[in-house]
Amino acid sequence: MFKNFKEEDKKKIYTLAALAFTCIMGLVVFSKTPEDKKGTETINEVENSKAKEVQVKENDSLESNLKKILSQIEGAGEVDVMITFESSEQIEPAFNSNSTKEETTEKDSQGGERTVETSSENKTMIVSGENNPVVIKTSEPKIKGVIVVSSGATDPVVKETLYSAVQTALQVSGHQVEIFSK
Repeated sequence: MFKNFKEEDKKKIYTLAALAFTCIMGLVVFSKTPEDKKGTETINEVENSKAKEVQVKENDSLESNLKKILSQIEGAGEVDVMITFESSEQIEPAFNSNSTKEETTEKDSQGGERTVETSSENKTMIVSGENNPVVIKTSEPKIKGVIVVSSGATDPVVKETLYSAVQTALQVSGHQVEIFSK
């Protein structure tokens, strides 16, 4: 095929062919990386949606537990509960931090002085063996308000008992609780 070419030209063609082959192989290898990143993003999205589902289940669980306990109060009758939250659960992960500060003072021959300050901080999240962050502190969601609807709330004594029970159970102040009759 290359009989009419000089030996030097043949070497150039083989070199170009080898370079082209190397580039194609590089493209094949590196084209797989974005898919892996997409897979990681999908995994993160799934984990976030699972965390939200857990949060919703915990909120529903809190409401159902409160509903269950309030319905056992004498005279309360049928009870429905709604809890609203100001913020969701907050998780504080652990970090390794390393900060450096450097100050350099330069003086010139004319008596001028220049000070240069450089600082940097490096924070790295600490993860467990399963690549989950190590948690220092978890804050419960902050309750914004509670509404209780009870068939027995027409009786002032029952209404006051329900009011006190909600305040005690959820550790909220009085202006955050409303009791209504069905």
